[in-house]
Amino acid sequence: MKKAPKILALSLVVLMISGVIPMITTSTHDDTSGIYEFTPSQFTLNTISTNMNVTTFVSPDGSKDALWTFLNSAQESIYVEIYGINNPYILELIHDLHDTKPSLDMKFLLGWNSLGYTSENDYVANNLTELGYEVKWTSDSEFTYAHQKFVIIDNETTIVHSGNWAKTSFPESGNKANREWSIAMTDTQVTNFYRSVFDYDWANGIDYDAGTHGTGSALTYTGTSSTYTNPFATAGTFSGSMNVTPIVSPDTSLQGILYCINAAQATLDIQIPYFTSIGDEGAVDQIVDAIIEAKERGVTVRVISEEEKDWIEIEEIFLEHDIPIVWQDTRWFTANHNKGIIVDGRMVLVSSINYSDGSVSANREAGVIIENEDVAQWYSEVFDYDWAIAGAESLDDVNVYWTPNIPQSETEINVTVYGHELFGDIDEVELAIKINSGAWNNVTITGNVYESAEEDLENYYYIISGQADMTNITVVGKIREGTTWHEGVPMVIRIRDTLGSIAPTTPPEPTLLELIIQNLGLILLGSIAVVCGGASYKYRKQIRKRL
Repeated sequence: MKKAPKILALSLVVLMISGVIPMITTSTHDDTSGIYEFTPSQFTLNTISTNMNVTTFVSPDGSKDALWTFLNSAQESIYVEIYGINNPYILELIHDLHDTKPSLDMKFLLGWNSLGYTSENDYVANNLTELGYEVKWTSDSEFTYAHQKFVIIDNETTIVHSGNWAKTSFPESGNKANREWSIAMTDTQVTNFYRSVFDYDWANGIDYDAGTHGTGSALTYTGTSSTYTNPFATAGTFSGSMNVTPIVSPDTSLQGILYCINAAQATLDIQIPYFTSIGDEGAVDQIVDAIIEAKERGVTVRVISEEEKDWIEIEEIFLEHDIPIVWQDTRWFTANHNKGIIVDGRMVLVSSINYSDGSVSANREAGVIIENEDVAQWYSEVFDYDWAIAGAESLDDVNVYWTPNIPQSETEINVTVYGHELFGDIDEVELAIKINSGAWNNVTITGNVYESAEEDLENYYYIISGQADMTNITVVGKIREGTTWHEGVPMVIRIRDTLGSIAPTTPPEPTLLELIIQNLGLILLGSIAVVCGGASYKYRKQIRKRL
């Protein structure tokens, strides 16, 4: 008799999964309404092991030149699936291709009702239609927003962007723009995946009609000048063996993001515009839990974000766990629009996926995970640059990091305390050092100073001598302003001669429980949370309003 409730519960679950009993579901959302449900099944998570050519580029540095080079290289076809276009120079380039390569097959799948691009997308759709190209909107019933940004060239090369074809993603030289990551992959196996996504979305798309949808307003050429020196203007070019895992929302984004975070053994770097949907037990909470769990198992975590959406809540949560979070520089960058992850300096995610439940679970999004040390290290240099000049008020205005990121035994370690936010008022700088569980040693480094990227004497350094493999060195940056000491959070330098393999190579398929959770939706999850006593323990006492 005691087994009856369990048997009944299991039977109900089986019946619900099979569709005999209607499932309790609800739409998830962040700051928008009208999110549509989609059962993750069209595209599954698979890793392709291949030898391929890769080009890496970032905005504002070299994004325009790199994209122009690829588009001009097309001989047969260009298929674009993107959230929005407002860059008039890209439209001019398409006109040039139309004139110089009249046989080039081009198709454009634009985001339906894209926030911030509604009029611009209408104008572009009308303009391209008049050139004779096919233009469609993505499905208005399958996805809340079609927020993906990828391009397929000659059915051989796929480019995945974090940014749209916008003036702030592919700027003219000398103009202020977003921080964005892009990656171009020349491989037919990889491109076949993205072509299948494009074909699926194209088949379900809506033909553009000027009478119904309007013709919008002409694109503008205005931009804001910048003194940024474009240190990453030269694209990275790589060739060799790589594991490539494409991911798309709503099908596999959560699975892919969690795979990256859970694979981290030494370092985990995340650059994301914002966190939202915090505390509602959805996809973003699973991501936040995974980040905290990575820190708790001994991974050094860094997060670059912006003071947007639920930034107060996520700042409090991360700092409670000694996870440093900084805010993207605004002097040289319009915004941090990147959505990237770097794991152990050897695996990187480039994507359009924001940390909102809608982006992960209801939009169309696109990304790719590349397991290759050379590729990951290229993006690591960009991340380290942004980390060094970011605002760090959440860390009491003191930021710190080191090179190399993961030192090997007997390698000297150059640790920098960044005085970026306190420049002009710095009276003394210290670095607190603890090797393994030993005693703290406070070293004054006020005289060890060099210029930052902004050409200010605000970076203070100290060389730690090489240590044995598996040593952990904890460091804390301290800056005195008058009689006030500003102190950052402790960060751990992990000396590792080798890291274990990333296992499994193919990200795991969802468990039965994960599939049940995906299908039952957030109402059922909320009900379970209420029965079990409320929200996840990680969020109790953490979600509070700041007056």
